[in-house]
Amino acid sequence: MKQPTIQPPLPHLDGRGLTIGIVVARYNWHITGAMLQKAQSSLHLLGVASEDIHVCYTPGSFELATIAKALIESATYHAIICIGCIMKGATRHDVLVGDAVAQGIQQVALKTGVPTVLGVICAENQQQAEERIARGTECAEAAIEMACTLQTIRKKAEEKEKAYVYRDC
Repeated sequence: MKQPTIQPPLPHLDGRGLTIGIVVARYNWHITGAMLQKAQSSLHLLGVASEDIHVCYTPGSFELATIAKALIESATYHAIICIGCIMKGATRHDVLVGDAVAQGIQQVALKTGVPTVLGVICAENQQQAEERIARGTECAEAAIEMACTLQTIRKKAEEKEKAYVYRDC
């Protein structure tokens, strides 16, 4: 007999008080610009104030990680969203760029401890890219969830440390 699948709890997404950076590639702007609009709208709906959403632009997806890291080093961000679109062309350049972008963004997140969301579409063609524009909304939700989860973890760690210090007094 097959056991029923238990779903994890849905997160409570509350972006009030969070500062979110968005780094957007201008290359394939018809896709990335639409994703940016979806991300910004979703962040507003989730409670992030307009003045707490900071947008920077790059020439293409390859440069996203560099600017994401610079943003994190310049101010306090609870999460960064990287938006780009890489489409397959006549050569395999898209594979090289896609791999480098994903690894670069992951390294930024791991080295800084700031959630850095990979919102880069890798598509075979224009139609596939357009079908994935809603990824902007998903990235906003992921950024809020990760920021809130990290805040909870850090708060619990601080409370545990305080309890440990007071116990020794």
